[in-house]
Amino acid sequence: MQTINHIVYDDNLYRSGTYLASLLYETSGVALAIALPNANIMSFINPFTQIAECRDHVENNPRKIITLFAWNENMQRWLSGVESISGNLKVIKIFCGLLEQGYVNSWIKRYKKQWKNVEFDIISYDELNYALMVFGVDHLKRLYPDFPRGSPEYQQLHLNYKRVCRALANYFWDEANRE
Repeated sequence: MQTINHIVYDDNLYRSGTYLASLLYETSGVALAIALPNANIMSFINPFTQIAECRDHVENNPRKIITLFAWNENMQRWLSGVESISGNLKVIKIFCGLLEQGYVNSWIKRYKKQWKNVEFDIISYDELNYALMVFGVDHLKRLYPDFPRGSPEYQQLHLNYKRVCRALANYFWDEANRE
């Protein structure tokens, strides 16, 4: 089973893009193994296992537009300890268990009022693989203008885009044929 630990970020390709995507999953004690069957093609996601490291990454990339996928407990700890959020962190997608979504929604409301420039969303961790793949299609398309057409980087980006599209096509095929 592939998990978050199987994501290998392609820094050489994506660091020069306008948009960055990160995933924060810091665990202490027993960790929940979140299945990501397509982790091997998610090189567009920069995974972090420490809140401080992820926060530093956001702050050290002020000219990038960042989307962050973060585990509920990690985001609570991050937000409770800061007065402001870096202006380049535009979207925070919090993943948690289905039973926790009501609670997460209640504490997010406070931050939505405080930081109006940040879009918050809640995802069930059971749907994280799907959410990352759908996000990946749009994210990779947004990066096309950052690379000269025909360059090796553009070709790699396009190959990664096609891989994500094929994985989603397989997902939808399986869903359409499920009894």
